[in-house]
Amino acid sequence: MRRTVILASLLAAACLLPLCACGATPQNTPDPQQQNAPERVEVLDRAGEKDDETQAEAEAEAEPTQEPDAENAPEAEAEPEPEPEPEPADANFDATAPVVTSTSESGISVTAPNAFLATSAFAQVEDKILALVASGYHVGVVMRDLTTGNQITYNTDERLYPASSIKAPYCAMVCETNGGPGAMAQTMENCLVNSSNEDYETLINAYGMPAFGAWIAEHGAPDASADGSIWWYPEISAGELAALWEEIYRYGTSGEAGGAELAGYLARTESSPIGDTLRETCEVWSKPGWFPDNGELVATNDAGVVFSESGTYVMVIMTSMSSNLDGLVPLVEALDNAHSVMCGA
Repeated sequence: MRRTVILASLLAAACLLPLCACGATPQNTPDPQQQNAPERVEVLDRAGEKDDETQAEAEAEAEPTQEPDAENAPEAEAEPEPEPEPEPADANFDATAPVVTSTSESGISVTAPNAFLATSAFAQVEDKILALVASGYHVGVVMRDLTTGNQITYNTDERLYPASSIKAPYCAMVCETNGGPGAMAQTMENCLVNSSNEDYETLINAYGMPAFGAWIAEHGAPDASADGSIWWYPEISAGELAALWEEIYRYGTSGEAGGAELAGYLARTESSPIGDTLRETCEVWSKPGWFPDNGELVATNDAGVVFSESGTYVMVIMTSMSSNLDGLVPLVEALDNAHSVMCGA
């Protein structure tokens, strides 16, 4: 019996040795898996962060862009409505209003129904005159209605070189004092229609200058009369040249001997800005004059009588432009329009 107990004890001790050999870990021996555990947690944490970022980006892409709420959006300011254009003053101009004489700040004098200075017609005349003045030219202007006396004038007293525009008054003197051109009819026609200087000289040799000086003094040009008694082309102001054209109009429509013949020549003058611009619509008697600047003398002029539908009027434009007849056309058009407005046409 005792042997049996001893044998059993020996067998039990022998069985404990395999258990140690089978890898049972002592309590104070570190577990390799437990040593690596912190690194595994950190890796997992980083992977988790990446997953969170990816998920946030995905959610941002998936989230639709929020459109502004149309109901709560601020209303755009309404564009101001354009102001109505003012009605042109010409439309309200009363040509039957009392006639007054006034002068603009630019020095243009007007005798016309009240408020004419406020019209666009006057503004156009002023613009064309001032454009010439701004270019450095001397300018004299007269536009006078022969029935009402309504007029526009500018610098009417300065005497300027007339060039060939003086030939019309000279021929008027010859016709008035001699009952017409007589044997000089062809000479006078060439002098006026074609502005022939040779034919003008022929007339002067026949009738002289002293008679001309006396004639212009009698008919409204006393300041030019002294020179007109001597010089073939005496300096004269726009105001005095306009007075001479009023006499030409009187004589040409009077029925006196030679008047109609003179008028026939003046109605066919060549190179006249007034005639070329207005003869398509009405009769015009005119005589231009021009001379290239030679350092002493210079001129671009035109003067005459316009038989317009709005009334008959004298127009005189004298300038110190150098032979530029086309340069007068804008002012001719503006003056003709102004006459129509001030006379109520």
